[in-house]
Amino acid sequence: MRNKKKLVVWSVLLLVTALLAGIPGTSLHAQSQNLLTNPNFEPPYTNGVANGWSSWYEDSGELCNTKPSDWDFVCPPIWSEEIDVNNYGLTGGGSSQHIGNSYMTWHAGVYQTVAVAPGSRVRFTASGYSRASNDQPPGASYTDWKPRMMVGIDPEGRGLWYEGVIWSATNDGQDSWQTISVEATAGASGKVSVYVSSQYRLVLALAHMDTWWDNATLEIVQPAATATPVPPPTSAVPPTPRATSTPRPDGAVVHIVEAGDTLFGIAIQYGVDVNDLRSMNAGSLGPNDMLQIGQEIVISGTPLTTEPTPVPTEAQPTTEPTTAPTTVETDTTGTAETASFCISAYHDRNGDDARQIDSEELLPNATITLVGTDGPAGTYTTDGVSEPYCFENLQPGDYVLRQTPPAGYQVNGAGEWGVILGAGQIYSRDMGYVRETEGGDSTVEPAGSETEEPETPDGSTLTDVLNIVIRVSGGLVLLLALVVAGLFIASRRR
Repeated sequence: MRNKKKLVVWSVLLLVTALLAGIPGTSLHAQSQNLLTNPNFEPPYTNGVANGWSSWYEDSGELCNTKPSDWDFVCPPIWSEEIDVNNYGLTGGGSSQHIGNSYMTWHAGVYQTVAVAPGSRVRFTASGYSRASNDQPPGASYTDWKPRMMVGIDPEGRGLWYEGVIWSATNDGQDSWQTISVEATAGASGKVSVYVSSQYRLVLALAHMDTWWDNATLEIVQPAATATPVPPPTSAVPPTPRATSTPRPDGAVVHIVEAGDTLFGIAIQYGVDVNDLRSMNAGSLGPNDMLQIGQEIVISGTPLTTEPTPVPTEAQPTTEPTTAPTTVETDTTGTAETASFCISAYHDRNGDDARQIDSEELLPNATITLVGTDGPAGTYTTDGVSEPYCFENLQPGDYVLRQTPPAGYQVNGAGEWGVILGAGQIYSRDMGYVRETEGGDSTVEPAGSETEEPETPDGSTLTDVLNIVIRVSGGLVLLLALVVAGLFIASRRR
């Protein structure tokens, strides 16, 4: 009888120990939070791009029509949803983001901008699958056609693939999923942009040159040392500081490569032709114009006393508008040689892409970037009060508008689209955004009707807590069953 009592005491102690030790070991503390929207590239897709993501690409302009024999040019590819109906392994489960082209070289990807506390160390990881062949899958790729897959982080969240992006090493794996990662420290803007990229260049174009992306993760690997308040919205992003250059004893002027520099970005900073940079630095550039930190890039011929005007020679993307403008007016202020572009951001509660003044309020923290054929024309972050805001004194021509929605919202339609501005025009546009949980609901949502799941003091939701309780309770039930079985066996032996 005494032995049975000892067994009961030890069983109770074991049960209490398991209860105390089990809670901290749950997956809530073991897993890092993925900051991305739609990290697995699931539907819906808009213009071939997964929800929550936006497309970007490099465009060599007229070279896409003349097609020089050296194939040293790239053109817009095609984006689409991949569901892998033939089970070739082109998804990591569900859908994947496909980007590719037939008989045309290309350099493109998708990106997403996310709010991150300044000073946080973040890691971006994505899985890429590439193949290049004249044969349909599952035929093997031609090994000399390298996809040059990379992932990148812009610590300031500018949403411009050619400026300030810290890229990973190039991965040329083919016919299998490749996991690629890069780390960076978030800057003072309080947001980062993450990119996936592939580039088929300087190769004879094939019938199939494709890349698929899936299973993306953006996680904080080291929180900021101290909490830094996010600066209030400003009427416009301040101008990019003038690039610094260094004269050498031989009279040449050079730029010292820093982290995030690209040859295309250096050309913009100094107002020189990127092909001139390639010529002056022939032999020192890596494949695909790759640069090394600390490398000297010769920019001789640029006057040091003249403020450079960023005029990239490689044409920026131009597309037809995907959404009809809200209003187009004739300029009556007398600036007949230039144009204006006026924008505002609002909560599109019924998802109809038309603002109802009495029920759909203006939104702060939407970032709008306007890019023309001569480079970026300006960036503006809304404050939800003083809009509409106008980009003024614009030269007539083709422009692309890119937008990053406020946290908790998503773009109602395409993430970027083009417009042609004529002399003397004022082009106005209200940018509509829907909540990520709304998905463009056709019913008008009354103000203040949103309901959110309550959060616990540590930031987790009630569902998370219930899941923890269920997991812990399940383990305790199993342990209790084992204890009862042990007691039963002990009593039978006596």
